[in-house]
Amino acid sequence: MSGETARDSRPEFTVRALVASDIDETARILAAGFWDDPVWGPAFPEHPDRLAHALAHWRFMAEQAVRFGEPLVAELPDGRIAAVSTWFPPGEDEVNEADLPAYAALLRGTIGDAAAEALLAEGELFAEARPDEPHAYLSMLAVAPEARGLGIGMRLVAAALERYDAAGLQTYLESSNPGNDARYERLGYLPARRIEIPGSPTVQSYLRPAPPA
Repeated sequence: MSGETARDSRPEFTVRALVASDIDETARILAAGFWDDPVWGPAFPEHPDRLAHALAHWRFMAEQAVRFGEPLVAELPDGRIAAVSTWFPPGEDEVNEADLPAYAALLRGTIGDAAAEALLAEGELFAEARPDEPHAYLSMLAVAPEARGLGIGMRLVAAALERYDAAGLQTYLESSNPGNDARYERLGYLPARRIEIPGSPTVQSYLRPAPPA
C-alpha cells in the first residue's frame, strides 16, 4: 500500500506502511484516541503520570505492530500522520508470545499490579473471542485529534480492506466504543461475539466475510 493515494475527495492523504520512525507519533495518536474510550480509558488509572503510562503502553503496541503486523497510516500532504491502524495477518497476535513477559513487566511497572492483571485478563478474553478461521485482525484504529471528523479513519480501514479482499481474507475487530459500531457496519462488518469484561462495558466484536471467490 505504500505510496497509494486515497481516491476519495478532500482531505487527501496517502496510505503507507507504519515504520519504526513513526512509533513515537503513533503512540501519541493512540494515547489520545483511546484516552476517554469506554474500555481502554479506565485501563490507565488516574495518576500524575497517567499520560506517560499510556504512552509507554501504546509505544510497546506500536512496536509489536511494526515487527509482526501489517500496520498502515494515513499521511497528509504536509507529512503529518492523520490516522493509524494496526493490522495483524493470520497467525499473529497483537503481542507476540515471546514478548508477553516484557509486556506484563511494563504494565506492572507503570499502572501497578492490580490494573496490570485486569488488563492482561482483558487481553485473554479478546484472544479467546477471535475466530478460529484465518483472518486479518484490526487491533487498533485511532485518528489524530486534529484530524477527527473528516472520515479519514474509516477510509484508512477501507484501504486495508481492499488488500485483504484481494487476498480472499476475512477480517475481524473489536469495537470498544459503541459510537463506532455503525461506521464498521457500513464497511460490511457483521456483529460476531459480545465480549463480557468484568468491571467494563461489553465489547461487540465484528467479522467481515471474505468476498466470494
